[in-house]
Amino acid sequence: MVEVRYKARLGNNLFQYCLGRILAEGLGFALQADPIPGFPNTAQPVAGAVHQGPEQVVTGQRIPLERMLADRNPRRIVLDGWFQRHEYYWPYRTKIRQWLRFDSNIRVPDVGVDVVLHVRRTDFIQLGWALPFSFYSAALERLIRDEGRVWIVTDDRHDPFFRRFSKWRPKVFPGTALQHMLFMARAPKLVMSQSTFSWWPTFLGDPQVVVCPLPSFGAWSEQCEPWSVGINLIECDRFVCLECKEPYHPLRAEARHQRWRLLKRRVILKLNRTFRIPLLVPPF
Repeated sequence: MVEVRYKARLGNNLFQYCLGRILAEGLGFALQADPIPGFPNTAQPVAGAVHQGPEQVVTGQRIPLERMLADRNPRRIVLDGWFQRHEYYWPYRTKIRQWLRFDSNIRVPDVGVDVVLHVRRTDFIQLGWALPFSFYSAALERLIRDEGRVWIVTDDRHDPFFRRFSKWRPKVFPGTALQHMLFMARAPKLVMSQSTFSWWPTFLGDPQVVVCPLPSFGAWSEQCEPWSVGINLIECDRFVCLECKEPYHPLRAEARHQRWRLLKRRVILKLNRTFRIPLLVPPF
C-alpha cells in the first residue's frame, strides 16, 4: 500500500498525490489518499496489494524514485514529505493531466489575454518570500512589446502593491484558488511566483512562454535550507529565468495594508473562537 499524508495547501498536495499514484500504479499497490477538491479523478480508487508492513516512511524533497519503483518487495510506503522535483513528474505527464483534470463545474471566463501574472502576497510577505516589483516589471517588459492585455492572479487583490502596475493597466482576476489555477493554465504567457501554485499551471497547461524567477531568497533559494534542500522546480531549459536578487520591500501604504490585514485576521479568529461563529478568515 501507498499512504499519502498531505502537508500544507493545494500546490503541495498535488505533488504528494501524484507521487503516491505513480508509486502505487508502478508497484501494483493500493493507494490511500484523500481526494483533492476540484480534481474529481483523484477520487478514483487505485486497487492493488495491501501490505501493512514493513513500513517505509519517505520525507523531504528528493527520493530514490527509480530505486523505489524497482523494489518489488511487499511493504507499506508512507509519503510524508514534499517531493517538489519536476523530473519525477514529466515522464508521467499524460497520465497526470488525466488524474488532475479540473472539475467541469470550475468555470473561468473566456477572455482574451496576453499575459497572466501570478503575484503571491499574504503568507509570502510574512515569510519574506514575496517577489519585488522589479521582477514583474522586467517580465512584462520582456513579454509585451506594445499594447497588451495583462491579468493579475493574486491572493490579495486589495494590496496597494498593485498600484505599481498602472503602466500596463492590468485587470485583477477574481475567483477561487481553483479558478485561479485553471485561468493560469490557459494563459498563453505566464509569469510565475516562486510557488508550487505557479508551477502546476505550467505543467497542466500549454503556455507559449513562462517567465520564472531565479531568487536569492525564499523557498527556491539556498537561503531557505534545510527545508528547501532538494527542491527542483526552476526549469531553465523550459522557462525564461530572470535573476531576482533583492526581496520585496514594502512602500508605506503597503506596510499599512499588511498591518491592517493581519490585525483583521487576528480579530476575526478571536471572534470565531470566543463566540463560535463562522466568520470568513482572511488568508495568512
